[in-house]
Amino acid sequence: MDIGELLDLDLLVQSGVTVLAGRAHLGRAVRWVHTGEIADIARYLTGGEVLLTAATGLPSTPKDHRRYVRELAQAGAAAVIIELGRGFDRIPPEMIDEAERGDLVLVSLDREVPFVAVTHLVHTQLISSAHATLLRATDIEDDMGKMIVEGATLPAMLDLLSERLHNPVILEDATHRVVAFGRASGAFAPILRAWQRHSRSAHRPDRAGVSSARVADPPCAWVDVVLRGDRWGRLHVLEVDGPLDSVVGLVLGRMAATIALHLMSERDAYLSDAAEEALVRGLAFDDDSDAQACVARATGLGIDLDGELVTLALGPAPSHRPAKDGDDPLGELIPIVREALSHQRWASVVGTLEGIVVAVASAHPTGGLDAAAAAVAERIHANVPWSRDVGMSRQCPPAALPRAFREALAAHRFAPADSGGHVQRYDDLALHRLLAPLVNGPELANFVEGELGDLIAHDAEHHADLMRTLDAYLQANGSKIATAGLLHLRRRSVYYRLERLEQILGYSVDSPDRRARLYVALRARELLTDQPARGAAKARAHA
Repeated sequence: MDIGELLDLDLLVQSGVTVLAGRAHLGRAVRWVHTGEIADIARYLTGGEVLLTAATGLPSTPKDHRRYVRELAQAGAAAVIIELGRGFDRIPPEMIDEAERGDLVLVSLDREVPFVAVTHLVHTQLISSAHATLLRATDIEDDMGKMIVEGATLPAMLDLLSERLHNPVILEDATHRVVAFGRASGAFAPILRAWQRHSRSAHRPDRAGVSSARVADPPCAWVDVVLRGDRWGRLHVLEVDGPLDSVVGLVLGRMAATIALHLMSERDAYLSDAAEEALVRGLAFDDDSDAQACVARATGLGIDLDGELVTLALGPAPSHRPAKDGDDPLGELIPIVREALSHQRWASVVGTLEGIVVAVASAHPTGGLDAAAAAVAERIHANVPWSRDVGMSRQCPPAALPRAFREALAAHRFAPADSGGHVQRYDDLALHRLLAPLVNGPELANFVEGELGDLIAHDAEHHADLMRTLDAYLQANGSKIATAGLLHLRRRSVYYRLERLEQILGYSVDSPDRRARLYVALRARELLTDQPARGAAKARAHA
């Protein structure tokens, strides 16, 4: 029941109801109805009450009138209803003014009304409504329990919850990405597109348990999903198809616990897909203390990452083209990587970063690091032949994981362009390790511009791809047949591209010295162009 519904009761309507202040808040919920005549009654209220009074115990000064109303507003009273005739013939203007200031609904009754009859009627309705709400919440919980027993998927559970609450329900992980949702209406796509903005604004817990974000767009109620003592994500109910009613507050907290249990029981399906990815992001970008905390959280999830660690990076070969638009190579690759690591009984967490799959793993797997890495690379390539070599960092303590991620990324990117089934170790990247210290100075940039500047300008102006042709030609060690295979082009097209390339460069690319300089320039350009993207990703992670 809200204040407007209470004021529509026949008992009050017949007594001449007049709303004097707070008309905008008539939708405020009524928790209880209380009666009292003492001036300091506010200290006995806990919030949400409607106070019925004849105001016979109030002092007569305007200052006291203001204090009385102000204290009721500060106590969280939903409304105060004053019966005229005994205490006041009319409500003093200072009380009306103070009520407007405090967003308190102030109502007068022109004629006497039996307060006992009003409280009895309202309390009966409130108790009946609370009982109906509890029964509805229990029914929802029972149905959700049955779905878990029957092995229902998380999206199916959220669909049911959304249907019963008559509004969309969204489950997000710790990085504010949507993991699953239940959709109650068709107007849902814009919400998903703007989810990061919605989730990162106005969501401040106002108390333990269910919180509300009334100023968010759309407004919502939400609760943390906690897994083994750590916040895993949030469960939201959005006010889209109708107002959020009282059953939401009862159901939402219990559903968060139910979903946490479901996530723990379905680790491969959901925990790996979201919680592990969140851990990978933390391990790759956080500072020393946060990296240690991420390792501790991984251990708490049953993933033993004690001791030294390594980072693995892999993704599709440059020549790979999805079979159809909309295919997700990384989405296909992640479960294969997890399966390969699991087959080796290699403790790890797997996720995606900067467009590749990343695994943070123990540096001491059963059977030795090199053997385990080789076996994982072979198994992955056997299932997805289009995958590129696995890049592997040096061994490191948890605090050095950000550096290890960069090492694994470099090893992966500098592996032969279309090879797979092998492991490229960072230790073996002599060229990369030689160039990396020069990235922040002008010398490397000037060298790249001197060697490749004309070619870069041509590609930018003509939307051409001669840089890729040059890289493939050098990766193929000057073989035009192999270059055509790498680029999926006819040999005649490769000949034409190489001729055009030499015209722009002003010299033949057959010279071993020229090839060496161009290869070094291409690798240096990769290092230089990667710097801003990595810096931006790190800034976003910290934000």
